[in-house]
Amino acid sequence: METDKFNNLITLAKNNNAEFLTLFNELYPEFVESLKAINPKIRSSELEFCAMTFLNFSTKNIAEYTSVTIRAVQVRKNRLRKKFNIASDIDFNNWMREQTQRNAVAKPEQGPLETIF
Repeated sequence: METDKFNNLITLAKNNNAEFLTLFNELYPEFVESLKAINPKIRSSELEFCAMTFLNFSTKNIAEYTSVTIRAVQVRKNRLRKKFNIASDIDFNNWMREQTQRNAVAKPEQGPLETIF
C-alpha cells in the first residue's frame, strides 16, 4: 500500500500535479513540520521544491518536471540555502533528507522512521 502511494507521489511530481504536495505531506508530515519550524513563512511552492529535493530529484529533473530552466532551479536552491542558512559546502538534497532525521531525534516517542526508497 505505501509503495503504491510512493509510486503515485513520484508520478504526481513528474506531471507537476497540484496534488503532489498534499500526498507528500501525508507520507512525510515530519519533513514539512521540520521546515516550517525553521521558517514558518515558507510558501507552498517552496515546500514543493524542497519535497522534490527530499526525493532526490536532480536539478535537471526538477527543471523538466516543473517546466523551468536549469538555471531557475539553481537560483531557487541558492535562495532556499539563504532562507535555511545552509552552507555552500553542504549538499542541498542531503540536507533536505536529514530534516526528517533531525525531527525524529527531537521527537523520540514517534519511533523509527520508515524509508520507502
